[in-house]
Amino acid sequence: MRKITLFLLVSSVLGLQAQQLDVTKLTYEDYQSDLTFLNKLISQEHPAPYKVVSKSAQEKKQKDALKQLKKTTDYVHFIRCLTRIGDGHLSYELPEEFTFNAIEHSQFFPYPVFVKDGRMFINIKGATLPYGTEITAINNRKIKDLLTNINEHVHGDFYNTTLTEEKLTQAFPLYFANIFDNRVKSFSIDYITRDTKKQKRFKTPAVDYYTYYRNSKLSILPINKLELEQPIHPHYYPEKKLAVLTVNTFDLSESQAYEKFSDFFKRVNKEAYKEIAIDLRNNGGGNPSIAALLYSFISNKKFQNIFNYRTAAITLTKENMVNDYGNPLSYDDIKGFENFLYQRFNKDEDGTYVGNERLKEGVLETFPPDKDTFSGSVNLLVSGKTFSAAVYFAKLFKEHQRGKIIGQETGGNEYNTFAGYFVHYKLPKTKIIVRIPKTELFFGKAETPKSTHGIVPDLKLSIQDYLKYALKEQDPETQYLLER
Repeated sequence: MRKITLFLLVSSVLGLQAQQLDVTKLTYEDYQSDLTFLNKLISQEHPAPYKVVSKSAQEKKQKDALKQLKKTTDYVHFIRCLTRIGDGHLSYELPEEFTFNAIEHSQFFPYPVFVKDGRMFINIKGATLPYGTEITAINNRKIKDLLTNINEHVHGDFYNTTLTEEKLTQAFPLYFANIFDNRVKSFSIDYITRDTKKQKRFKTPAVDYYTYYRNSKLSILPINKLELEQPIHPHYYPEKKLAVLTVNTFDLSESQAYEKFSDFFKRVNKEAYKEIAIDLRNNGGGNPSIAALLYSFISNKKFQNIFNYRTAAITLTKENMVNDYGNPLSYDDIKGFENFLYQRFNKDEDGTYVGNERLKEGVLETFPPDKDTFSGSVNLLVSGKTFSAAVYFAKLFKEHQRGKIIGQETGGNEYNTFAGYFVHYKLPKTKIIVRIPKTELFFGKAETPKSTHGIVPDLKLSIQDYLKYALKEQDPETQYLLER
């Protein structure tokens, strides 16, 4: 499954040449036509499109956005109309032609930032404002209000804000340009000085995309960038008898995952480590069975590995259906997927389709501990980017009280998420590829109570402690473990 990030301009597009869509010639009627088609798709293909936000509320929000689009008919204002329903897996990939147009004509906020607990800080050294300076307002928009507005477009499950903050730490200038203003000439920044704690205002010109991109590569957080470069990365602290296993994805084969997990746990057992931490702060999910596999290395008894999927329909809207690379699907491809759904989902009493034994074939529901299981103290590090199947691991960890959970609330919901199987469509006029979850993944045997939050950590560093470590360019949560 290809990772798709809403609004994110990727540097690799600079080498592309073919442009077939002239975004400057799209009309209001073109945009309105695509939105009508998009709404139809989501209502027919999504397993629960109104679970978080009612249909009437969605329609009102889009109606208000369409009024602004009619006043200023361009691609950026169309982006603000795209349907959001409180599902962190529903995503949009913008066409290359828009990316080229934005690179040429947009202006951007000059500094990378990091966002934590509703507050924003400068995330680069050598700028006019020192690293770690708190920003309180941008162009007279208070940061709290700005984050609330962005959360309507960029969020985790149930409009979770911690994933929003992680996304803004990754690419705030891009989100600001596409959600608020991409033609701004300058920025008025209200900030608090680090030494005197006085409120001041600073004005700085906007920058082009190339300057923004260069500045983004100089950002400090996240600190441990080496750990982000591999799916699984072990880090040992022999003097502390502490080891950290960073797992950035569960989208792995069993053999690949088992080899890495086994190597780590064999070593910590052999060298008599007293404590480990499993770092899922950047794990966006993957296969729940791989999450269970990892848990088997820290479990001292058999545990239940139970999850399943449900969907609202086992037929597909065939019009404009594409694969996740944007290429049209053949009739045989579409029919093959429909046959897959027909074979593996049974209609329940309430009219929804639930995965049957054939869908769960090969899933080990009663999972034994691994022979190299670790019996010492275990910590789990999570953040807003802990999502989907990674939340399933955190749920196992929490329910079995295996140790302390440290960090931020997860971006994914603790009981269910919309994931597993996806359908892709290309909107005919604007060429946006929309990825719609076809199934809802739920954790456990039965329907669980509705929850609007993720896994809440046992320990969350105060903003003062977080800044203390960040200003030293130290990983806050890891450094906390080392200094206890």
